[in-house]
Amino acid sequence: MQLFLKAAEIWQPDARGVSLRLSSSYYGDLVEFADVSQDMTFDFGEGLPGAAWAARRPLVWTDLGIGAFKRTEAAAQAGIACGIAIPILVGDFLLAVAVLFCGKAEAVIGAVEVWENPPGSDTELRLTDGYYGDLERFEWVSRRLSIMRGRGLPGGAWELGGPLILNDLGSSNTFLRARNAAEAGITTGLAMPYLDTEDGVQVLTLLSAKGTPIARRFEIWTPDGESEALRFAAGHCEAGTDLTAKYAGVAVSKGEGPLGEVWLSGKPQVTAGGAAASGEPTIVLPVIARARLAAVVALVL
Repeated sequence: MQLFLKAAEIWQPDARGVSLRLSSSYYGDLVEFADVSQDMTFDFGEGLPGAAWAARRPLVWTDLGIGAFKRTEAAAQAGIACGIAIPILVGDFLLAVAVLFCGKAEAVIGAVEVWENPPGSDTELRLTDGYYGDLERFEWVSRRLSIMRGRGLPGGAWELGGPLILNDLGSSNTFLRARNAAEAGITTGLAMPYLDTEDGVQVLTLLSAKGTPIARRFEIWTPDGESEALRFAAGHCEAGTDLTAKYAGVAVSKGEGPLGEVWLSGKPQVTAGGAAASGEPTIVLPVIARARLAAVVALVL
């Protein structure tokens, strides 16, 4: 199975907090791209990680041939067409930037979007960034769509204040672009809201196709009522595994395994150990809403 995501990186501020250094990563078989990346650093506003730091919002870069992107030749040789940078912020301070890289359109099907509320609106989302590959019709519809709070995938995640997974998008009564998703082969969606201020919101959506999914498995873990443990809340597995049954009774304490470590520190990580020590490469992301942990999301590659 070929995945939509080809590589993932976590960049963290150095000891002085003035530049970003690579803290963990997954490159699969992209050896040359890995070699180029290992010793790089990015200052505030520099490159994709630094730009997300400065912008304080998720960014999607679809033209990696521009001078602002520092690894143009290596990305082209690796078959990378798009980069997504997700800054993890607590108030004024950056904890890390997670960067995800997607394959070229002719090799994979899928989409990545960033939705944002227009200035002064607390009820509406509009598309600000997106990568759709060859899904021209789906992109055309998406760029003209206004999504109200509580509706669709992005609006639902905004209303929930945490990540949301929708399955069977082509036949969903909830997903506003169901017919277009069916035509494009899009089957599953994951939305993660980024609520940094009282007024502003961005929602990152990852739209996955059956043949080339974003990841093999999505998992959402949330703190229980007493915030004593993380418990499995929702998920999707391309292999058809019943994740609710798999994780029944599982409670993850702060500092326990990758999930617990991310909960304890607020810093994302890429690990070879998987969310449940399965040995699968896994991207573990905190979803922080106004300085509090809403959930931990695991993307198992």
